[in-house]
Amino acid sequence: MEKETEMLLQDLIKRQAEARDQIKENAKGFAELREQQKKIAEESEKRSKKIDEKLDRLNEIVNRVNNNIGYHAEQYFQTVFEKKLSFGKETYYYMLPNLKYSRKGKSAEFDIVLVNGESVAIIEAKNRIHPDFIKEIALNKVSQFREYFPIYENYKLYLGAAGFSFDESVVKEAKVYGIGIIRQVGDAVEIDDRDLKVY
Repeated sequence: MEKETEMLLQDLIKRQAEARDQIKENAKGFAELREQQKKIAEESEKRSKKIDEKLDRLNEIVNRVNNNIGYHAEQYFQTVFEKKLSFGKETYYYMLPNLKYSRKGKSAEFDIVLVNGESVAIIEAKNRIHPDFIKEIALNKVSQFREYFPIYENYKLYLGAAGFSFDESVVKEAKVYGIGIIRQVGDAVEIDDRDLKVY
């Protein structure tokens, strides 16, 4: 019996030693795993920073392209209205391109402003027109113009949106707000100013 107990005790001691060795080996494995995870996290952070830098550069390029396209739209429609000097049923005396206001922390720019003795037409130009842009013109541009240029306070005010690309929702939104639509169609310009509202 003593021999059996001694054998069991030795077997138990051997298993404990093996378990301790296994625990040490596991701890070593976990340490290696943590080190690998740390390296992976560091590599991921480096890659993420590189991706962020590339995205920032790409964003800058896209913004420059958008600005250039927007500038092209402004130039194109300014040339059209400089020659045409009419919008709605009004004929205008002159056009003010890129009319700017900047004072006391407030600023605004109006792409095309047509003026005669009793009315003003503000036409905002973009490459692609979205419905939100129509709301922006109706809700913000009118109040800015009235506030920043009180010399025209008694003038009738008409609004237009000029662009190279529209979808049907823009046309519907423009009708709701009484804003004219000006678009390039081939080599010509099409002006839909039938439903103009006086602001």
